[in-house]
Amino acid sequence: MQKKMKAIIVLLLGTMLFFIFQNSSLKNENLTLVEQNEQLKNENVIEVETNEQAKEVANDFINGYFNYQDKPAKQDVESYATNEALGQLQFDGAEGLEEIYGDTDIEKIHSSVENLSIYEGQSLDDRVEVVALFDNRIEVNDLSSVAMTILTLEMIVEEDQWKVANFTFTQQ
Repeated sequence: MQKKMKAIIVLLLGTMLFFIFQNSSLKNENLTLVEQNEQLKNENVIEVETNEQAKEVANDFINGYFNYQDKPAKQDVESYATNEALGQLQFDGAEGLEEIYGDTDIEKIHSSVENLSIYEGQSLDDRVEVVALFDNRIEVNDLSSVAMTILTLEMIVEEDQWKVANFTFTQQ
């Protein structure tokens, strides 16, 4: 009986030691996983913040270029765009409007952005695609028209700032 009791006590002590070591191992593994989870959360927050910065620059670029009186001003967009993107823009007020309005003297042009929505597309560390939808209201000699505009912007990081590197747009 004494031998059985000793065997049971030794068995219980062995089992107890096994569970203590197992518990310690699981606690260490849990701490490691918690640290990894926090690190991933921080990386995700940084990515979201940088993409939000790109969307803000896209917003400023769109408002800077499409909100104007008489003609777009280069100084309103040059801090938001690379030289290549600036080369794609037109800063001459009535260019192309003669075709639409014929021989009418164009005295006054006013362009504005309405209902602007910006969506994030594919992104990498230093590059993100942004799609913007907005109504572009254009008034020529007090004659108003609205064109739904779809603008796709390729944003890159240049000199630690997000800038528009390339764009395509469609107006309907």
